[in-house]
Amino acid sequence: MSDDSRMVSGMVVGAVIGAAAAYLVFTPHGRRTLQNLDSTLDEVAAALERFRRALRRADGVVHEARGAVDDVRALLNGQDLSAAGV
Repeated sequence: MSDDSRMVSGMVVGAVIGAAAAYLVFTPHGRRTLQNLDSTLDEVAAALERFRRALRRADGVVHEARGAVDDVRALLNGQDLSAAGV
């Protein structure tokens, strides 16, 4: 791609972004769209936080399950769990 072509492409992309920003800021419909987008992003952020908490809980469950499996394995191997603090 030549330098002139890149420059024209950059100008077109900049003009499109500028037009979209002007529409969202300066028109009533654009402002409503921006408000809807803002509330939607808030909902997405809240859902991601709930998902993150669920993953943390799942990690805790996995950790507990591994401990239980280790305890059963120790019992099957004849080890005394009371000496291990269980």
